[in-house]
Amino acid sequence: MTQSTTNDTAIIIPARDEADRIAACLTALAGQMSGRVRVVLVVNNTVDDTGAVAQRVAAQHRIDLDLLTVDLPPDQGVGLARRIGCAHARRQMPGLRFLLTTDADCIVTPNWVVRNIAHLQSADLVCGRIDVIAQEAAILDKMDRVAATREGEYRRLVQQVFSRYAAGCADIDGTHGDAAGASLALRATCYDAVGGFEPIRCGEDRQIARACRASGYLVRHADDVVVHASCRLTGRAAGGMSEALTLRTTGTDYFIDDSLPEAERLIQYVASGTLPTWPPCVPGSDRVHVRGLPRNINLLKEFLGEGSSDRPKAQAV
Repeated sequence: MTQSTTNDTAIIIPARDEADRIAACLTALAGQMSGRVRVVLVVNNTVDDTGAVAQRVAAQHRIDLDLLTVDLPPDQGVGLARRIGCAHARRQMPGLRFLLTTDADCIVTPNWVVRNIAHLQSADLVCGRIDVIAQEAAILDKMDRVAATREGEYRRLVQQVFSRYAAGCADIDGTHGDAAGASLALRATCYDAVGGFEPIRCGEDRQIARACRASGYLVRHADDVVVHASCRLTGRAAGGMSEALTLRTTGTDYFIDDSLPEAERLIQYVASGTLPTWPPCVPGSDRVHVRGLPRNINLLKEFLGEGSSDRPKAQAV
């Protein structure tokens, strides 16, 4: 018997003071709406008219929209907002199979929904690729290109280490490797099994990816699932993309992404068999400063034997 697709997909979008951006976010989804898709917009701690704008756009484009308005405690944030939206979808959509999430300052590509659902036929969690909104990309010219290139190179090397030596991570080599709330899609059964999004201020996206891998679920970093994110420097979530861009466009005195441990620590993890799953959460004391990238890059290149054709690739655990 064919499984019904009526209202089986929910798109969860947290929003705080996003009146200027929510129209573009929802309009990008308009052409992808069908009888199977419902948007759950979680407007939280907001003083502008985000909700009213969203309702107008939804009516104009016939978007099936559930608008939730909540006030979160000061110590909570986007993690709890996503969790509230997912819980609402689970209650209101008995046939729910797929949970997708993006951010209110993002614009999804025209095939975002269909590509996510296609991947979810064989994967449990799909992590999409995050590009920037083209009209805002000029801000990236302020970045130190040498530092940015080095950080990208170091990410590639770190992912190779995890691909070779971390359990269940063989797939991440050569992918974007990210797990950003701007583009995540899960099977509802997987979401329930790992306990959902943690009600934390930030980092709930990478946390659920770690939980899925640790529980044996198939996580896929899909390069054909794409979202364009804003390049604004004043964001809504501590530790989010805006903060990262601010640090990288105002100098070279910062620590790189907290999913990239220092090389010596990684090598120790491998030697002791204690390498965590991907993506790790690196404590402040172990984070790599941008000025330390050349040394860390060289250490990992030596460890991985780059350029050596006779070094066997370790089998995935």
